[in-house]
Amino acid sequence: MGESENNLVRETLLFLTEEAQKLEMNEFLLIGGNAVIAYGVPRFTRDVDFVIPERVKNVWRSFLEDLGFQLIHGTQAFLQFEDQENSKPRVDLMVVDENTWEKLNARAYVLELGESISAEVAAPDHIIAMKLAACQSPHRRSDAIDWSDVVELTIRRGFDPENDQEFSDLVLRYGGELLLGKLVDEINSRKES
Repeated sequence: MGESENNLVRETLLFLTEEAQKLEMNEFLLIGGNAVIAYGVPRFTRDVDFVIPERVKNVWRSFLEDLGFQLIHGTQAFLQFEDQENSKPRVDLMVVDENTWEKLNARAYVLELGESISAEVAAPDHIIAMKLAACQSPHRRSDAIDWSDVVELTIRRGFDPENDQEFSDLVLRYGGELLLGKLVDEINSRKES
């Protein structure tokens, strides 16, 4: 993916965030690759990902459709939109129940995205949990970099999967024993080099 494609993703993220905030649609959190970038991990991403509470799902669908996006795939927990003119990146919405939303929203961080625009971003450990769940999914595309995101966020945010029981419990819950062991090994090998 080239720099111009990454800039288009960023421009779309800023545009959607600003437009949503203008309409006082404040119940969304940035997740996915752009959230990883917001926490200081350099990487590319091809889409814009938000998590929203289920009760605003139809509002978001109308909002995106009014901006020229078309629903291409939808389930109870996930909506995927493409720009009808194919000039903007895909937008993915993860839809969660009220209880999950309250937990995610309570610990979100407000981060500057640039150009005087800030947005709430899911907490780093919540992003890691989502990425671990994605690593376990048989439907993930093979080039997904979810594992790299888990490792880099763990290191950059100072999480310790070997000695922090709360964090290791999170990794076990969303990634299982195999991924916990793999994460501990990878972090230890980085410390040695």
